[in-house]
Amino acid sequence: MSKPCVKDALDAEAEKTMLNNPGAPKHGFFGNLLRAPRNLFVFFFDRILDGADKGKPVQRSDYIGNAEWVIHESQARGSRILLWTSLLATMGLLVWAGFGSIDEVVRGEGKVVPSRQVQIIQSLDGGIVQEILVRPGQEVEAGEILLKIDSTRFTSSLGENNAEYLSLLAKSARLKALATGEPFVTPEEVLKQAPGLGEMERNAWQARNTELNATVNVAREQLKQRQEDLRETIAKRDQASASCGLTSRELQVTRPLLKSGAVSEVDLLRLQRDVARYCGEQKGAEAQIDRFQASIKEAESKIQEAELNIRNQARSELSETNTKLATLREGKAALVDRVKLAEVRAPVRGTVKTLFNNTVGGVVQPGKDIIEIVPKDDTLLLEVRIQPRDIGFLHADQKAEVKFTAYDFAIYGGLEGRVEQIGADTVTDEKGNSYYVVRVRTDRSTVGDKLLPIIPGMVAEVHILTGKRTVLQYLLKPILRAKSNAFTER
Repeated sequence: MSKPCVKDALDAEAEKTMLNNPGAPKHGFFGNLLRAPRNLFVFFFDRILDGADKGKPVQRSDYIGNAEWVIHESQARGSRILLWTSLLATMGLLVWAGFGSIDEVVRGEGKVVPSRQVQIIQSLDGGIVQEILVRPGQEVEAGEILLKIDSTRFTSSLGENNAEYLSLLAKSARLKALATGEPFVTPEEVLKQAPGLGEMERNAWQARNTELNATVNVAREQLKQRQEDLRETIAKRDQASASCGLTSRELQVTRPLLKSGAVSEVDLLRLQRDVARYCGEQKGAEAQIDRFQASIKEAESKIQEAELNIRNQARSELSETNTKLATLREGKAALVDRVKLAEVRAPVRGTVKTLFNNTVGGVVQPGKDIIEIVPKDDTLLLEVRIQPRDIGFLHADQKAEVKFTAYDFAIYGGLEGRVEQIGADTVTDEKGNSYYVVRVRTDRSTVGDKLLPIIPGMVAEVHILTGKRTVLQYLLKPILRAKSNAFTER
């Protein structure tokens, strides 16, 4: 008995449709073209049914025995299981392709570049190379001594400067003590480096103080004498004033008695003479008092003048000394800097690239290059070449994965990074290829658990994550692109 197939059923349905609609147009070339997918499905589905129902009779009674029926049923069940399993697997794959996402990246080739420019170390003053402590390719730390230049000239000048500086510093302390009248205190620097200078200035201060005290003492003695004379003169004036008053009173009482003859004219003249003498002594004492008071003021002025002269002289010398000290401090700082610069040190952590002077005893010219150092940071900076067609999907701070060609990614892994800067315009290489330069900074400077080093110049493949898409979108992308371009040719 012949078995109906899917194709016959579909053809019968189509023929029935034609009979019910006699005016309907028949399928042409394009109709057959559109029916091709259906015919392909029908062909494969009939093959599956043929495998499942091959030799299957319409009824069980057509079989000779139960054994053949069991065999037939087993074959049919296996075919159905295979069919449904294939359908379920296909549906599962379609669901996964529709919802499962994959990373969408922009790929580029990058090269490690120094995150800072190559450091060129120069000698400001030059000199004779005394010792070379590094070689090209050697890693150095910031502050490490690379090369030593003979500093004998600078050390000698620094010693002379320091000696003069300490001498003036001690002198300044002495003059300050004289100017303010305070005790002399030796500066700490002088006490540590040149205690003899401090002792010498202390003696000079004491001598000057002794001289001042002697001058002041003489003036004070003179003042004391004038004050004593003043007191005596005041006493004389007071005594003369009292005598003058009493004698004048006696004269007034005695003068009327002359007419009565109670007293003689001689006694009256003697009283007049005493009045004149005592009153004259009073006036003379008053004049002396004025002179002694002037002398006392003069003596006091001499004391103040003696102290003021010494202090003014000390202040004047102190000002000059402090000016010289300031100049010496500046010169000392410059000399200390020269001695310090005689030891050429690494300004940053990095690798010695070039050593321009390899001879001990050779002469380094002032301002000439000595050493080049490539900085080495805790992070790496890569310059990545990106095709112009991909630049529109990039922006700063996007994540990136860096795979170095020097280390197997499957064994050592790579580094994570982020986009730091995107070039403003394309760059054209010597072959005429245009590209954008994108800077990517990594989070570390070593690869793998063994901390394998990365040095400038190493090449890497960089994947910049621009987004995510489903597997189905990825698979349909060529079809959608072909659809958008189909039938548009001129």
